[in-house]
Amino acid sequence: MLIQGSGAKQASMRDTQHTEWSMNPMASNPPLRILIMEDDVGQARLAQRALQRAGYEVEIAHDGATGLRMLQANTFDVLIVDHQMPEKDGLEVLHALVAWNALSPTIMVTRNGDEAAAVQAMKLGAGDYIVKDVAGNYLTLLPTVIERLLDQQRLVDEKQQAEEALHRSLHALEERVAERTGDLQRANAQLRAEIARRSHIEEALRESEALNRSIVETAVDGIITIDEWGRIESFNSAAEQIFGYAACEVIGQNVKMLMPEPYRQHHDSYLAHYLQTGERKIIGIGREVLGQRQDGSTFPMDLAVGETRVGERRIFTGIVRDITARKYAAQEMQRADRLALVGQLASGLAHEIGTPLNVIAGNAELLRMDLRAQQLDTEILDAIVRQTDRITGLVQQLLNFARAHNDAMEPFSLHDPLSHALRLLETRLSREGIRTTLDMPDDLPLLWGATDQIEQVFLNVLVNAWHAMPDGGTIAITAYEIDGKRVRVAFRDNGVGLSEEAMANAFEPFFSTKGEKGTGLGLAICKQIIDQHQGHMRLESTPGSGTTVIIDFRQADRTE
Repeated sequence: MLIQGSGAKQASMRDTQHTEWSMNPMASNPPLRILIMEDDVGQARLAQRALQRAGYEVEIAHDGATGLRMLQANTFDVLIVDHQMPEKDGLEVLHALVAWNALSPTIMVTRNGDEAAAVQAMKLGAGDYIVKDVAGNYLTLLPTVIERLLDQQRLVDEKQQAEEALHRSLHALEERVAERTGDLQRANAQLRAEIARRSHIEEALRESEALNRSIVETAVDGIITIDEWGRIESFNSAAEQIFGYAACEVIGQNVKMLMPEPYRQHHDSYLAHYLQTGERKIIGIGREVLGQRQDGSTFPMDLAVGETRVGERRIFTGIVRDITARKYAAQEMQRADRLALVGQLASGLAHEIGTPLNVIAGNAELLRMDLRAQQLDTEILDAIVRQTDRITGLVQQLLNFARAHNDAMEPFSLHDPLSHALRLLETRLSREGIRTTLDMPDDLPLLWGATDQIEQVFLNVLVNAWHAMPDGGTIAITAYEIDGKRVRVAFRDNGVGLSEEAMANAFEPFFSTKGEKGTGLGLAICKQIIDQHQGHMRLESTPGSGTTVIIDFRQADRTE
């Protein structure tokens, strides 16, 4: 996050101190001084000890007014300000410091739900904010946040110094140009004509360069140039968006930083081999490869590489296109085709099985009634009836999956199907040691859909969460509005979680993690229903830590 500038005295001190402290806070220089404004004595002491262990000198103020007095009497390198304090809260402290022109690099500490306060603090000039959790885990992040804050401040200061140096250089250059212009004005007509001609050529060259830069910067594809050693020389705006790096972060670095393994490992040797032999694998051809973003995630991309010479230098130009959306659309089309085929097969199979199954079930039930009347053992017939009931349920699920859901859709409140589903399972969940929590605002907008189908989805998700917690646990349900057009509902359990294979196949028909107890149609049907409601359903899971089912619903239009 961008850190606003502070007073001249504190900026000068950071210029001399932070250059060496940013890498080693335990160096021989005096330790950086931090002021913590926190009314919770226990939290303040814990933060003080954590930062002292990191090599900082830390003082504490238990309210905003005291903190301001300490700032007037002393100089601090970093301020950590709690949003909620007596006398003066965190925002009032920031207002005062801004008025004094004495705002040091500042971290605003908020609680969950105080995002608006954090945004306001950032607008006032706070460099960063951190959310205080009940367990105090945020304390372990403080040293890292402080180092990042100081690094960002150093970059801002260096940028300002560079701009000032550039301004001085430009001013000096303007003076020299003015002197030279005077000399040229006193030269003869032939020299003036030559200068005019050269000026015209230079202007045309500048226009050409500006046009080329504009084309590169406005291109929708990423354009990256490297030298013959693999070092990045240019990185356009589209490349910044694709990879998540700013151009200044990658220029001068080896281009392999944008590649995952094994491409990264082999890139330098491949480039050297090409320069020695001229044998091409990608250059001049183009292919689909994997790229790696700044956050470490990978994505599919089309890569085309060309080569040119500038004097004696070789320049390679790579054109990159992120094809994640295209690949996803293709996968969704394949999935839709598979679902349609499965639906056709399921419908035919279900009808073929249904009739003889009903005959078996009916005759078994009649025979069981006769045996009971004769007080004979019915264990075998009981098993037949149970299994036919199970197959009947599977047949019904097959039919549900195969049928097009044409239930009438209308505006509805999320509370209705969700509360009904919870009531249906309340007794069983309680008996299994499973607790449910619900965090849902009362003023959520109405949704568009068929309530019965949505209730079926919620029941399936809740039952899956229950089965994932054989020893009991918690299902946390949250609902909130996103982007003004959708409402998101998340079901999080703390069960066994899902493997990578299960995550990849969770919505495929007949894939189940429950063995013989599951049909593998539940989530496939749920996904089908949500898709028909123009929504989106996805899973997040870590093995051993639980699973979160996230469903986005379309809001009802006001005209519907």
